[in-house]
Amino acid sequence: MSKSAKAPQPAPSDRIRQKRARARREILAAARELLLAGGVDAVTLAAVAARLDLTKQALYHYFPSKETLLKALIASLLEEEIDAILAAVDRTGPGGDVLGVMVKAFYDHYIHALEAFRAIYCQSQLLPAATMGLDEDTLRETINPQTRRLFDLLEQRLTAKGMSKPERRQKRRLAYSAWLSALGLLTMLSVTEAAGDPLIYSDRELLDTLKGVFNDAAQA
Repeated sequence: MSKSAKAPQPAPSDRIRQKRARARREILAAARELLLAGGVDAVTLAAVAARLDLTKQALYHYFPSKETLLKALIASLLEEEIDAILAAVDRTGPGGDVLGVMVKAFYDHYIHALEAFRAIYCQSQLLPAATMGLDEDTLRETINPQTRRLFDLLEQRLTAKGMSKPERRQKRRLAYSAWLSALGLLTMLSVTEAAGDPLIYSDRELLDTLKGVFNDAAQA
């Protein structure tokens, strides 16, 4: 071995890995609180460090830039969304109302956390994708697998034994359309909340309409 070659570093112990994972969760929780209170602009390394009584240098050990922090935060927020929807769907008995449950679960998850919704679905339209951490690798390795597990379950719940592949694809497309409709509703509610100009229909009326449309379509 040459003098310049470095000996391989030993793998961290389970205790160290657990400590790092706990610290990472605490940092992301602090970033989430800042996001919900003040939007993406409020999520800075300095603000997160101050909230946790850390130095910025200590924070750099986990997130060397705001971009890497936002990437991890968005992935965490999306995982929360998918978990909430899957839990709601899992609680639903057999029948054709699974899409209505999904739409309502999406609404319930974000209606009091619109800054989280904006960070995932709206902010990348205003800021460069790299700033939000939504690079190609993040989309392929983090975002897409999360949404895929949602639509895998919805397809499973919507299809019956013996359905053909085209029929299964149609059910999956219907589930995707229901999700897009829920996303569109939250987008409009986010816009009207920021403008102080509510929609002419109540949230309940719009939710009931979407639930009815997609539940009927699923049973067709």
